[in-house]
Amino acid sequence: MLEDLLQARSIAIVGASENPLKPTGRTLRYLRMHGFAGTVYPVNPTRDTVQGLPCWPSVAALPAAPDLAVIALPAASVIEAVRACGQRGVPVAIVYSSGFDEVGGAGEDLQAELAQVAREHGIRVLGPNTNGVIGATGRVTATFMSGIDDETLALRDDGIAFVTQSGAMGGFIVRQAQLAGLGIGTFVATGNEMDLSLPELIDLLVEAPTTRTVLAYVEGIRDPDRFRAALARARDRGVPVVVMKVGRSEVGAAAAATHTGAVAGSDGVFDGLLRQHGAARAHDIDHLLDLGRIFALGRPPRGRRLSVVTLSGGAGVLVSDAAADLGIEVPRWDDEWAAQLQAVLPEFAAVRNPIDTTGALVTDPTLLTGALEVMGRHPETDVILVVAGNMQQQEAEVCDIIAQAAAATDTLVVTVWIGGSGTVPGLLADRGLPAFSEPVRAVRAIAALMDAAGLPVATAAGDDEQVAPPPADADGVEDASGVVIDEVAVKQVLARHGVPTVPEEAVSTAAQAVDAAERVGYPVVLKLLSSEVAHKSELGAVRVGLADAGSVRTAADEIVALATARGVADIRLVVQQMVSAETELILGMRRDPTFGPVIVLGIGGTLTEVVQDVQVRVPPLVAADVEQMCADLRFSELLDGPRGRAPVDRAALTTAVLAFAQAVTEEGVDWESAEVNPLLIDGQGRPVAVDALAIRRAPGTGETTIEARTSPQEAR
Repeated sequence: MLEDLLQARSIAIVGASENPLKPTGRTLRYLRMHGFAGTVYPVNPTRDTVQGLPCWPSVAALPAAPDLAVIALPAASVIEAVRACGQRGVPVAIVYSSGFDEVGGAGEDLQAELAQVAREHGIRVLGPNTNGVIGATGRVTATFMSGIDDETLALRDDGIAFVTQSGAMGGFIVRQAQLAGLGIGTFVATGNEMDLSLPELIDLLVEAPTTRTVLAYVEGIRDPDRFRAALARARDRGVPVVVMKVGRSEVGAAAAATHTGAVAGSDGVFDGLLRQHGAARAHDIDHLLDLGRIFALGRPPRGRRLSVVTLSGGAGVLVSDAAADLGIEVPRWDDEWAAQLQAVLPEFAAVRNPIDTTGALVTDPTLLTGALEVMGRHPETDVILVVAGNMQQQEAEVCDIIAQAAAATDTLVVTVWIGGSGTVPGLLADRGLPAFSEPVRAVRAIAALMDAAGLPVATAAGDDEQVAPPPADADGVEDASGVVIDEVAVKQVLARHGVPTVPEEAVSTAAQAVDAAERVGYPVVLKLLSSEVAHKSELGAVRVGLADAGSVRTAADEIVALATARGVADIRLVVQQMVSAETELILGMRRDPTFGPVIVLGIGGTLTEVVQDVQVRVPPLVAADVEQMCADLRFSELLDGPRGRAPVDRAALTTAVLAFAQAVTEEGVDWESAEVNPLLIDGQGRPVAVDALAIRRAPGTGETTIEARTSPQEAR
């Protein structure tokens, strides 16, 4: 199917126009302009010729079934056209027409009928509401986008495939890439995804032998399971996927929904899913193209050590700062290797890294030959970054020097060329080398390549948006709807699956509390236990450090009186062994509207609301997922036991998180959300769940009626 779509040898244009400037006439003109060598069949019952080619009155009248049909007709005529294509044996059709699901109402009914006709006749459909495809290798320009309306534009293919849910944005990006000397050789706009969807197309493109990397512009995911499977296949095949996901804000999410009918899911969940499957996240168009360039033309480095050669000391400082921010080391060269550089550079050159040839390089570009030869042999260099600029008259010569040096070493060579004619990135791409026009963008791309290779980050970077816990209610007292599942019941479920929990007993009276404290062992924590109260500490219904029977009895009486005064009917108590710990984590589950249950692990306790440092992953989880979640926390050093704290037993924590994930996602668990906060780390570094809460899903709706969270100030 993908071959018929992107490497078709014959194309029918149903609704082809004589006017080459109209959208319905551009496809034929583009196919000729960009060198399509196959057969084109214009189909239009009102004309004998279209733009000089013989025209056919119908698909049925064609002399042979084409590989691909492009349907450029009003929405009301599309169904019959697709039916005719299916009956003629056309394997795949592109439907440009709008007026379907994206407009709602009657458009949804029309699209449903179109889908049924396509299924009945065994024809795959891209769209409707798409601006088509480009397959540069076969010169298939089955599109009406204006971005390729340029006779001087030579479509190039650097092994980059691009799938977009916005045809217009996709057109902008393709044009920008081509002008920047980056060959997006495959372009597919998914439109309404009535049949062919973004996940299926990613899956197909990953399997294509010419694909080096896949870029995606995403507004929402309709089939999350297939999307996850596509990312997993890409990871297994070693094909990097870069996703630019929009709809992070409330306004942006609403716009995405009205644009394509897609539902934008939680942005933090999406980040976690990409990280879980080794895909990269792009935050803007330049970033998307930069990652495409480095993944398509680069290769995995051995480590995170960068050596920089430049004709500008200032550029070296700029690169060093960016590298430090992104966890890349710029190591100082030792005397032996500095001396080797000094032997091939002027005596006034800086040779410790960053390496500054000064402006002498403009006069004598061959200085770069010796420097790169030494850098290519340097054992503590994993990536070489060349930073130059302007030198319009020497660009071709310097590109030759860089290409020759890159061919002679196993070390990745990346170039930044600032100013000049603007042709250097394309010249080096022709030699299979990545080049950029701005230093920080280059370092950011190099960091992504290192991240994709699984190389550990030396310095925590960024404060990307996190998935914060749901907000607490105003006074801690819920209605009596029964949606709150008390902590003892939750911990019993978790304990059955292997989550370590604190020793505790549920009781009803002060006398029973004293007896329970004797069995649990002093000191103890005493808390209100009620299906009506989610946030006990906010109600003042928690007492800690109770060391004897008298203090337990007094605390029990006080808590019962507090709850009674607030009108709480379900009044019970829980007596817990007090666990001493300084490190507190949060472990939770929330149901994402797109991906379903997701697991949250982060810094918890009193720091939860302050730092909002969490990682999110989508079940099922494996041990490597949990280990990566820990490593990706911005304050991950807290897990290593700073300032005398017990370091976290990573194996025990991993086991606990996997057990929690299994418990909250097993069949029959009707929880909308669940949370252990705090998950304490005891004196031996072992995790212990001391407080928990779950919110039951509202019956019949699959939605929660409230959002509630255990307060981090509750019992330790």
